[in-house]
Amino acid sequence: MNMKIIAATVLAGCAAQGAFTADAISVKRVFRDARYTRGNTNILKLQPVDYASWIWLPEDGSAGVKNECTFLKFRKRFKVNPGDGKLLVDVSADERFFLAVDGVFVARGPNRAVVENWQYQTYEIDLPPGEHTFEATVWRTGTKGPLAQLSYRGGFVLKADGVFNDRLTTGRTGWEVGVLDCMTPLGHNNDVWGTGDEWRIVGTGLYDASPAKWIKAAVARGSAGGRGPETYGGRTGGWMLFPTQLPDQIERVARPGAVKAVTRAAEFRGVHTYLESETKGADVDAFNALIAGKPLALTVPAHTRLQAAWDLGDYFCAYPVMVVRGGAGAKVSWSWAESTRHPDTKLKGGGRGDRGRVVGKYLDGYGDIFVSDGRERGVFSPPWFRCGKWCRIDVETGDEPLEITDAYIVESRYPLEMEGAFSSPDDPTLGDIRRISFRAMQMCCHEMLFDCPYYEQQMYPGDTRVQLNVISAATRDDRIIRRAIELYDLSTRDDGQAPFNWPTRGTQEGATYTLCYLCMYGDYVMNHANREWLRARVPGLRKSMAGMEYYENAEGLLENLPGWQFMDWVVGWRRCGEAPGGRFGEGVNAEANLFWVLAMKSAALVERALGNDLQAQYWEEKRTRLAKTIVRKFWCAERGLLSDTPEKKDFSEHAQCLALLGDALPADKAEECFRHLVTDADLKRTTVYFSYYLFECYFKFGRGDLFQKRLDLWRSYVDKGLATTQEAPDSGKNGKLESRSDCHAWGAHPIWFMQTGLAGIKSAAPFFEKVLVAPCPGTLGKIRAKHPHPLGFVEVDLEFNGGKARGTVSTPVAGDFVYGDMRRQLAAGANRIE
Repeated sequence: MNMKIIAATVLAGCAAQGAFTADAISVKRVFRDARYTRGNTNILKLQPVDYASWIWLPEDGSAGVKNECTFLKFRKRFKVNPGDGKLLVDVSADERFFLAVDGVFVARGPNRAVVENWQYQTYEIDLPPGEHTFEATVWRTGTKGPLAQLSYRGGFVLKADGVFNDRLTTGRTGWEVGVLDCMTPLGHNNDVWGTGDEWRIVGTGLYDASPAKWIKAAVARGSAGGRGPETYGGRTGGWMLFPTQLPDQIERVARPGAVKAVTRAAEFRGVHTYLESETKGADVDAFNALIAGKPLALTVPAHTRLQAAWDLGDYFCAYPVMVVRGGAGAKVSWSWAESTRHPDTKLKGGGRGDRGRVVGKYLDGYGDIFVSDGRERGVFSPPWFRCGKWCRIDVETGDEPLEITDAYIVESRYPLEMEGAFSSPDDPTLGDIRRISFRAMQMCCHEMLFDCPYYEQQMYPGDTRVQLNVISAATRDDRIIRRAIELYDLSTRDDGQAPFNWPTRGTQEGATYTLCYLCMYGDYVMNHANREWLRARVPGLRKSMAGMEYYENAEGLLENLPGWQFMDWVVGWRRCGEAPGGRFGEGVNAEANLFWVLAMKSAALVERALGNDLQAQYWEEKRTRLAKTIVRKFWCAERGLLSDTPEKKDFSEHAQCLALLGDALPADKAEECFRHLVTDADLKRTTVYFSYYLFECYFKFGRGDLFQKRLDLWRSYVDKGLATTQEAPDSGKNGKLESRSDCHAWGAHPIWFMQTGLAGIKSAAPFFEKVLVAPCPGTLGKIRAKHPHPLGFVEVDLEFNGGKARGTVSTPVAGDFVYGDMRRQLAAGANRIE
């Protein structure tokens, strides 16, 4: 099997802390060849890991585990002889693992996945001759873990290559296992429902803890594929292992921000703490020195209650780590919050206001509790990362003082970094909008994409389609894009519907989001170039397209679609976000059918790009017929607009922009519709998420100025001190409530439109084989931008004056430049525009 090995990355540190050390070992991440379909998975032995067995506790009950939350540590001592070479291992677990060798961190994993496409990771480790020890902390939390964490049963598997096969491979050699009893689930609060339980940790954290007793691990499932090639096609049940193509999550120690206030017991007010002023003095100085990493100990005296409010200065997803000494019976609570809140009971949870302010506000949170048993070194760290902009640390000591010797966070997220660029000296606010938009995208990008990291950590197709294009504007790395689409493909129901959110332990349905999922294929074809992966996904695309056809009525319109027909959190619509006429039993709705038009446009694009012209023709002709039916059913000549329903009483921006994007209207009606879209004040307005489609429509009609104006919502986020983009405007879902989430990456799309709209850099052919640069600068006189391309980057440096453009365009492929009356052919390389 071929492999790709990335450049050496030193992943090091004490396994108890995840911290880095100077004498770190060298670990290289290896990528096994991608496998895009199940094929003979679990029928034949297709990859080295198939020759390893999964191990777990013995089934005879000797380990004494009786609940669904099981935390284990596996151990294997082995020897490296001179000349053995480097160690290559494949590793996975159900549900999670934390792998260390000789106390040095190697990896966390596996990536969240489904049982039929379970992920494993591969590493090359260079060890000196001598005795060594692998330790893997592995856990399964069932319903106490995040909703997106699926499971088959508890298990751990490790396959070593070459001379190390008989020394390390699970099932070929014996491993020890022991139960860690330091963890207890506490449930969840503060409206957090999808990210797993809070935890009570006693003594020391699970990475640092050791079992009270080691026993011999038992084989839970033998090597995949049975005894050899399966002549009759029998497939072994359970995990189907696939080599992950995603890079490891960032594992980086961070010590950001500063403690703003420290309060003593007299100022505590129940579970909430109202901070009357920022404090200065010894307590604040000591906490700030500690989180800055200075070599000191913060001593909390016996019988003392202390609370610190830590402003991280930015939004983080991270594992909190605290190291303590002594203080038997002392309790430390480390909570995380997106923002502080005003004590205003008229608003749910209280008003938030300035996200950087703590004085006169409450700091509620969600997190974990650590109880010291007085040992010399106890390490507080939970099994899942936490997130937010604020941390609240509560310390309550008993009869002994507690020494805190270190406190920091270990940042965790997908290594998504900004390679694209956009700037203009004429509007400096665009830089701040890009900053908070991209931070939201980073915080919602992990082993899978999230709608929001704090409340749910779920992947919804409506959010995902927007996010994938933001990622396409940020980086040439399309791996997380492909992974998101294939996860939906793997999940489709018998009627082709994609789940409303996935992966998840629950079952939620909504056909409008299946239509969003189908649009992702066309986006991929235009912006990326992995044809082999795309070919493997086409059967799933066709299944879902055929499944949508089942819900067409005699007129060819989608009617009575299954599930929650969410469209947008519009003030004046139902609180559940459904457009008029969209609920089951209400008949037909314009928006759903216009999304169906876009899905057919996407399917036709994919089929034609892969040479399937007859399939493409089918969807193109069908789309044309549906567009005519939509106009006949929903067009209101009196208003010059499409109505949301055939009764022609409800009108929204949503229906108009979808119709214009799908070319559903004849030319005369399209111009009229766009004019009313811009001028009619009574239309129901798109909010944060659906503005993506509105902005795309603005740029289709060359109106960058309208986009600039609607960015006032994002400017308000910056003014409030938000580090990320909100779920909805503060007017909320029904005009009274605040936005729930401070970090929702469906609001990160201004990044995409600055580069593809204002700068006008777009793909003009499948697989980005041709480029179109058609800037719509609005009020901007100068623009510099850089947009990712499969072969490099398209870069523009342009000035606009008197309807003319001048400057440079550099591109890896040929194409066209269009601005006003200017038309220029672009050659691959540097082009002068004048």
